[in-house]
Amino acid sequence: FMLSCTAQPGGLLPWLIQAGLTFRAGPDPDGFQAAIVGIGNDAGDLDSLAASIAIADWQPVGGCGGRPLWVPIAPFPRSDFRLRQDACLLFNHIGFSFDGAGAPEALLHLDDVDAATARRW
Repeated sequence: FMLSCTAQPGGLLPWLIQAGLTFRAGPDPDGFQAAIVGIGNDAGDLDSLAASIAIADWQPVGGCGGRPLWVPIAPFPRSDFRLRQDACLLFNHIGFSFDGAGAPEALLHLDDVDAATARRW
């Protein structure tokens, strides 16, 4: 599953899912060859999470012309998301599905990215 070179309809959630899958798959000679990670601050407050998603979403979409893949990542373990009740309420309100750890399934977290994936980029 790779993001295409042109913007896709469907909104934030499908884009976020595809960005995460594309990042985990690694660079592609016919697509994205570089990635920029938006991680926000260490506290991972709601404003930081929203800003990292917004900046990634507002960047040019596509792997054509040497543009990088912009990927938002929550700066804390997936299991800690449930401790941020304001974020839980907002993400639930806008339609995100949550996993067994209580985190949005579509949002990458710091513990989702292993060293091998990071080195490939």
